[in-house]
Amino acid sequence: MASRISMHCLCALSLCCTMVAAQSGKQTTLISLDNLDAFQNPGKNWNISSDALADYTKDQDIKSIPGKGAVVNILVKGDNTPLTTKESFGDVQIELDFMMTKNSNSGVYLEGRYEVQLFDSWTKLHPSFSDCGGIYQRWDDARGENNEGYEGIPPLMNVCKAPGLWQHLLIKFRAPKFNDKGEKIANARFDEVYLNGALIQIQSSVTGPTRASLYNDEKATGPLVLQGDHGNVAFRNIRYGAIDEKPVEMSTDNPITISTDGKPYLLRSFLNYGDKKLTHVISAGYPNQLNYSYDLKEGSLFQIWRGAFLDVTDMWHERGEPQLAKPLGSVIVLSDAPALAVLADAQASWPDSVAFDDFHNEGYTLDENRFPAFAYSVNNTHVTDKISAQSATSLVRQMDITNAPTNLYCRIASADNIEMIGKDLYAVNGKSYYINVADSFKPMIRQTQKGKELIVAFHGSTGALTYSITW
Repeated sequence: MASRISMHCLCALSLCCTMVAAQSGKQTTLISLDNLDAFQNPGKNWNISSDALADYTKDQDIKSIPGKGAVVNILVKGDNTPLTTKESFGDVQIELDFMMTKNSNSGVYLEGRYEVQLFDSWTKLHPSFSDCGGIYQRWDDARGENNEGYEGIPPLMNVCKAPGLWQHLLIKFRAPKFNDKGEKIANARFDEVYLNGALIQIQSSVTGPTRASLYNDEKATGPLVLQGDHGNVAFRNIRYGAIDEKPVEMSTDNPITISTDGKPYLLRSFLNYGDKKLTHVISAGYPNQLNYSYDLKEGSLFQIWRGAFLDVTDMWHERGEPQLAKPLGSVIVLSDAPALAVLADAQASWPDSVAFDDFHNEGYTLDENRFPAFAYSVNNTHVTDKISAQSATSLVRQMDITNAPTNLYCRIASADNIEMIGKDLYAVNGKSYYINVADSFKPMIRQTQKGKELIVAFHGSTGALTYSITW
C-alpha cells in the first residue's frame, strides 16, 4: 500500500531522497596504488594487485590478480596491520571501491578514529550498526557488563552486494571542531554516506572515537585508515577532496512511497531510462528487497535494485506530473533493448528495439508467490518470460519459447566487459553483478563496438532458457 512518510523520521528521510550519489564536480586526488608508498609501515597482509577474484560461496576466499591499481588484504599470521595514510585529513570527502569476501569484516576509519563499518551483510533485511555502512559503536568497559557498547548507528537500508563484487562507498565527513583553548565545541559528523549509490547515513554525529580506533583522543585531523586484521578485503580507486556541498535532493516535503515489507507489489508507471521516458513499465518489488523494472513494449528487464521499492510522489502528488516512479535503493541499470532478436549470424548487431507492428503484448499471469510471467509474441514466435525472486540472493529469469526460428538469439547481458569466472558463472561490468547460465545453451561472449555481450542461440528449438542475476 502506498503511504505518506514523515520528514521527522530519519529512515523515512532516506526514502524520499534522490538515491543516486553523483560524482563530485570538485577536483579529487587519487591515492596511487601502484605501490604502498602513500601508507605508513604497511604489513605483509597488503598486496598491490590489478584486481581481485573472490568466490562468493567460500569463506574468506580471495585471490590477487597481478598488476597495479588495487590493494588486496590477505590475512597472514602475526602481521595483520591496518593500512594508514601518511597524509592527514580534517573535513574531507572520501570515495573508494571495496570488495568483501564471504563472512569478512573490515572498516574505513576517518582520522583513524571514526569507523564506517564494512561487512559481508549480503541479503540482511534489518541491518545494525555492525553491518555494512553502519557507524560502529563506541566502547567503554566502565559502563558495566553488557552495556559497554553504545551510540552505534545502523545504515538506513542494506544495499550490500554479494561477496566478490566491487562496491562503491562515498563519505562526506566533518572533523570535530575545537576552540582556541583546545576544547571541543562540535562533534565529528558524517554528513552523508552513500553505499552503491544509495544514501545510508545522513547527519550522523559521533561523540568520540568508535571501538578499535587507532587513537583514543580526538583531534582536528588524522589519517585515513583501512582495517586489515579482521578479514580478507580489497580496495581500489581511493580518492579524497573537498566536500561537495550540494544538498540532498528531496522530491517533496510529504513524499509518497510504496513499501514491500509485508507483501509483493507490482506497479504500472512511466519511468525514466537515461534521457528516455518509458511509458509501458511494470516494476515489481518483494519483501526480500529484490526489485526490478520491465518494459512491456520490448520484453526487456532493464533495471534491478536492492533496498526500498519506489518513490511515487510524481505520480500521485497534486496533478501527478510528470507521472514518474523513481526506484529507491541501489540500482543496477541493464539494457532496455529487447531480450530476443533474429540475427543474420552470431556476429550481427543487436537491434535497439522491436518494430511496433511485430511485437504483440499478451499480458501477464501471477503465480502463488506473485511472480509474473509476461507473455508476448514477435511475429510467429511466442514467449513466456517469468521473473522470480524466490531467493534473497538472485532474480531468476525463465524464458519459454514456442516456434523459435533457426536464427533466434537471446542477449543475456550487455556491458563494458563480461568475463567467465567459474563454471556457468559470469562477472559483468567490472564485477558489478553475476550471471549464472547453464552451459547446455552454449553461452557466447562476443565483442561489439560498445563493449561485450553474452548471448545464446535457440537454433530453432522449442524450450526454456533459465538464468539468474546475482548481486
